[in-house]
Amino acid sequence: MHQISLGHLVEHVSPSRLYLLTESERTKYVVLRNGVENVGQEDVEEIMEAVITELAEDALYH
Repeated sequence: MHQISLGHLVEHVSPSRLYLLTESERTKYVVLRNGVENVGQEDVEEIMEAVITELAEDALYH
């Protein structure tokens, strides 16, 4: 298992998508079962979606 911040993961796999993340999303840690080397573009998209959704649940809109 490997723990890495989402920002570093996106920088490594898909740097062009880094602008889509807020600072709090970039600093969120994720755990990778098989290491960074085995993470593909689609995996990063799924992880980004999950983190954005998780942090959006805490947001209050009015």
